[in-house]
Amino acid sequence: MEWTTTLERFGSSIGIDHLVPDVDSSCSLLFDSQYEVTFIHDDEDHSLLMYCEIGSASGLDKEACLTLLKASLLGAETGGAALSIHDRLDEVVLWKRYDEHTLSDETMSLAVNDFLAQVVSWKKRLVELATPHEETTASSDSSNTYVMNNFGMFV
Repeated sequence: MEWTTTLERFGSSIGIDHLVPDVDSSCSLLFDSQYEVTFIHDDEDHSLLMYCEIGSASGLDKEACLTLLKASLLGAETGGAALSIHDRLDEVVLWKRYDEHTLSDETMSLAVNDFLAQVVSWKKRLVELATPHEETTASSDSSNTYVMNNFGMFV
């Protein structure tokens, strides 16, 4: 893949003529006035990274962080992308790596659309994870029963 050519063709397909990467082989695009996706091409690794900051990390409790880690495992719930926390920026970042040999003009558009779908979904989900949950208090009524489920256990 010739990154400059692919980026220029992708730009033309979305109405941006002469779209070129900067001196660091990167480019950021704002989709729907709210989703800034950065594209970084690595010549040595022959890869393209797409990433987007999806929200603040500071409002996440332990359970929310565990949810992000579980969802990110092998890209199971992220369309193959990964969730990370950028420590200095205090941001949760969704990112995905592509082998440059798998991206053509057609697959670039598909890859961006698939990534954007994950960005939209995870940005919304992150807001839900950062919202404090109502704490439930246990009733002192002894008639309440406790049911134990065998979550994920082999029997």
